Amino acid sequence: MYRIFAYCGSRNPQSRTLQAIVLIQQWLSSLQDSIDTQISWTICTPKDLRILPSDGTAWEFSTGVDRQELLGIDDSGRLKTMIEHCDYLILGSPTYGHNVSGDMKIVMDRLCYWSHLFYLSGKPGMPLVSASTNGYLKVGDMLERFMDSLGIVRDPTAYNTYGMPFENNEAQGAARHILAALTSHEASMPNGYQEELFRSYKRSYIRRNEQNAEYRYWKKHRMFDCDSLAEYFASLPQVEH
Repeated sequence: MYRIFAYCGSRNPQSRTLQAIVLIQQWLSSLQDSIDTQISWTICTPKDLRILPSDGTAWEFSTGVDRQELLGIDDSGRLKTMIEHCDYLILGSPTYGHNVSGDMKIVMDRLCYWSHLFYLSGKPGMPLVSASTNGYLKVGDMLERFMDSLGIVRDPTAYNTYGMPFENNEAQGAARHILAALTSHEASMPNGYQEELFRSYKRSYIRRNEQNAEYRYWKKHRMFDCDSLAEYFASLPQVEH
C-alpha cells in the first residue's frame, strides 16, 4: 500500500489549490491499475487539523522536543505522524500577498526544526501553488526550498493560476510523476541546494555540545560519517510495500 498525504493550506472548500489536488488524485486513481499495490490518499486542510503557531522559544532546535506537541494542545502530533508515515507528500498553498497562506506558514514554522535534520530524507513529494494574479512563483520557490531542507526529493511544482490553469493534461502529468516516484527502483538523489545545506550544517553541528539535539540526531544517524547527502540517502533502509 502506497500512502499519499496532501496538506492544503486553504480553508476555502472551493479552493483552487484543493481542486488541483483532487484532480491529481482522480488521475492517479485511473493510472493505478498499472501497478499491483493500492494507493491510499489522505487530504487535510486547516479545518481538519488544529495547528497552533510556534511558541517562539526555538526550544525544538536545542532539545528536539516540540513542547506544544508534547502537551497535546493541538493536532501537530497527528500531522507529523501522517507526514512521517506517508510515501509521498504534497504541500499545497494559495498565494496570499506573494506568500504562502497563514495556515501553511504555521505548519512550516512548526516543522522547521526538522529541516536541520533532513528529517524526511529521500521521501518524494511535490509543491502545489494556486493564485489569482501574481506572486505564485515566489510561493513556489518558498515551498521548494522548504521541502528541499526537509530532505524531500521533489517532483516539479504544480501551478494552478488563471494564466496557467491546472487542467487534465497538467493533472495527468503530475499523477505520472507521482506514480513514477512511488514505483521507481532507482536510488533517490538530492539536488545541489540540498548538498550545499548538508555541507554547511555538518560543519556547524559537528562542533556542537553533545547534549544538543541536532548534534545527537546527526551522530545517531551517522550523518557525520557521510561526505555528502547522497551518501546519507544511500545508507537509508528501503521501505517495503
